[in-house]
Amino acid sequence: MRNHPVTLPLSAPTLARLGSRLAACAIAVGAALVGFTGTVVHAQSKDRAVSQAVWDKILADAKKEGRVVVYTTTAPAVHARIKADFEKAFPGIEMDAVRVVGNLINTRVEQERAAGNIDGDAIITSELVWSADAAKKGWLRVPVGPNAQAWPEASLRQGAVPLLGVNPFVLVYNTNLVKTPPTSYQDLLKPEFKGKIGSTALLGDLNVGWYDWMESTQGPGFLAKLAAQNVKMSGAVAATQGVASGELWLNMWTVFSVTNPLLDAGAPIKTVVVKPSYGAAYGGGVVAGSKRPNAALVFMDYMMSVRGQSQMVGKGEMASAMSNVPGSLDIKSVTLHDDDKYTPEVVNASKVRWNALFAR
Repeated sequence: MRNHPVTLPLSAPTLARLGSRLAACAIAVGAALVGFTGTVVHAQSKDRAVSQAVWDKILADAKKEGRVVVYTTTAPAVHARIKADFEKAFPGIEMDAVRVVGNLINTRVEQERAAGNIDGDAIITSELVWSADAAKKGWLRVPVGPNAQAWPEASLRQGAVPLLGVNPFVLVYNTNLVKTPPTSYQDLLKPEFKGKIGSTALLGDLNVGWYDWMESTQGPGFLAKLAAQNVKMSGAVAATQGVASGELWLNMWTVFSVTNPLLDAGAPIKTVVVKPSYGAAYGGGVVAGSKRPNAALVFMDYMMSVRGQSQMVGKGEMASAMSNVPGSLDIKSVTLHDDDKYTPEVVNASKVRWNALFAR
């Protein structure tokens, strides 16, 4: 996916209150793959379409499996609402959402493959370089089903990785502590914010791309000046909770799906879409060789439906590749992460420089 500009409105979307704590397409298969639980699923072809009889068989076998394990890098509020709606849509199939941060999802899938004990059935990940490579290697299966068949071709990587949502990265601050609201990343350099800013460490190519983009848009030397502010490194969920509690004054790396539930719970925070801003897509995948192959296909077809997409994007949190999804953001002014640019070599070189600036 190459960089291209997109615009996201500055509306203040509202999610249903989720409690006091946040627990952050193609060419496909037509017939059966052999399942690893003794159930036969249909063999791969060059078409995402399957007959109604074949799809009915997949649905029936998925209900026999009774569960789908999804490794995801999405914010807890996102996969909580996906889980609740998926289980309503497919009674008898439980979704077990396991949050794995950054590129640790890659490591987990690879370790399970090496051990011959693949427990994750599907993934939702921001690690698109890895997932595209995994699809090339045959580690991810091509999705099938009525919704997979209709998925936009431009939003499918390697015939197996649907781009399930575009996420803008936003800034959040504590309204009780910050008297002059920040409107730009330059505002983070104010002396009063020293030691009071949260951000993310380099967990994967997405973080590297964001810091790289920030220095290119904010000017040479910006990261060095930011490092001098003694930024506290954690991640979107922990740092945003830190802002809500007053432990931090600002967090410069978060997303709407993390901030909105806290806002709805009454937290004294406000979200800012900085212009220009940076964003990324989440990719989906059906893991080859998993224990519940049919349930994985059903889950991914659900995620590629209008119903599943509406749960993914929430109320104005992300943009969908589909044009008819309620709550989807309009795409206009965010620079989309160029995952192809950030090869392992580029990421490793960036980590050396980043650690020299930020490591304490």
